[in-house]
Amino acid sequence: MKITDVIPAEDLRALQLELSERFGLNADIMDADGKRLFGTTWGNRLCRAIRDDDKGFGSICVPAGQMFTRLMKQGEPFSEECDAGMMRVAVPVLADGEVVGSIGGCGLVPFEGEADPFTIGMMSDIEESTAADMAGKLVPLAEGMVEEIQAYIKQRIEELKG
Repeated sequence: MKITDVIPAEDLRALQLELSERFGLNADIMDADGKRLFGTTWGNRLCRAIRDDDKGFGSICVPAGQMFTRLMKQGEPFSEECDAGMMRVAVPVLADGEVVGSIGGCGLVPFEGEADPFTIGMMSDIEESTAADMAGKLVPLAEGMVEEIQAYIKQRIEELKG
């Protein structure tokens, strides 16, 4: 079974845009293998720069994606940081107890956290000062916001599953 068997593709795409606009994250819909169904809606310039940088993509995005896929397959909502100091928040979609995908996104700065320009500079071809400038425009999540995002996604999943 696929995530689009549980929630229609047009509803998933609309939810992806809704999450990006509402929470400012790089929203995406993943299948059970961790592949994006509709690309990414970009919530910040820093993540886009890392993703567009071959070295940054390979050393930050790819390992984070692999870790996030393993977490998704556990079937529980999760939040986890990448090496750039930003986090993914996601809720797996289940059908008959089987994980068929997840809904969420990344690019959020944790409560009392910050993106890490030094590490970004070391793991990419982005100058540390450029990363610092972009990171300085990011606002950390308010306390309890991760749980609020996850609760919202869970609610929307249930509504869309009908």
